[in-house]
Amino acid sequence: MGKMGPIDVIVLNSHGVGQVCHIKRFPRRGETLEATNWHVEEDGGKGATVSVALGRLGVSTGYIGKVGYDPWGDMGDQWMSESGVDTTYMYRDHSVSTGTGLILIEEDSTNTIIDGDSACQALTLEETKNAIEAMKEAKVFITGFGMPFRKALDGAKIAKQEYGMTTLCNVSPLPSEEMGELDYLDYMVLNDVEAKMLCNLPEDSDQENYEIVRTLQQKYHCKGVIMTCSSKGSAIIDGDEYWEVEATPVKAVDTIGAGDGNLAAVAANLVWGKSLRESTEWASKYAAYKVTRPGSMTKKPGCGYPNREEVERFIDSIK
Repeated sequence: MGKMGPIDVIVLNSHGVGQVCHIKRFPRRGETLEATNWHVEEDGGKGATVSVALGRLGVSTGYIGKVGYDPWGDMGDQWMSESGVDTTYMYRDHSVSTGTGLILIEEDSTNTIIDGDSACQALTLEETKNAIEAMKEAKVFITGFGMPFRKALDGAKIAKQEYGMTTLCNVSPLPSEEMGELDYLDYMVLNDVEAKMLCNLPEDSDQENYEIVRTLQQKYHCKGVIMTCSSKGSAIIDGDEYWEVEATPVKAVDTIGAGDGNLAAVAANLVWGKSLRESTEWASKYAAYKVTRPGSMTKKPGCGYPNREEVERFIDSIK
């Protein structure tokens, strides 16, 4: 599609198509486990899902990534465009195939994701630079490691150092190599399990949330850290300011895409002129509402990523 006008948020990350199945529990090593309801979900890689969530919230969003000339790439273009996302810089390449992923959903609605190769491996630095320059009016830049992490960080560096954008990076999945200095990142975004891994802590560590996010801030020299803690809310450090956001208790139906939606909601609120504290509080309620709705990018009524009006109605209902 053509360029749609001024962009407020740029998203640089992967697009892929998710295949979903339901299981009673995660299989043990070497075990064959029965799965049911195996289907192709209206769910993409982290770049597509964040972009669609932003588009549905009414935020002018531009996507950067690479896909193949295949039905999976067509799906991504269609899903994002239908949500109002500018896909001018969704580069198509005959030499690559659009990635796919497998999402395993357990009986308690917990999901585990296995990501295939990202077509963004073929994305060049020149393509990223050209796309960011074309959308340089953007206020917020979001990237993440659903694509090769060095390419993601290169994009964040350009967005911050050359255009002064607020940069957020979801460092998931964690890379096997050291990330190095991240002083061009405003906010590192990750969950508590990933945060403990980066701090060399065991998963069952009782280390205080403040100590964890402060350690990451000091280790990587990013301005702040946004750490989500599943049903326990989130912990945030921004410069010298620290706070925690309590979770909103709801009955979870489907946690697919909740983290990406939370990230999109934080960015949307920053565009709307809210402080990071206000943004993370609103985003937490957004994520709580999202998990009561099945799916992520689906357009079925009452499903997937909600629009702003739906979220505001939910927030009003729990006051």
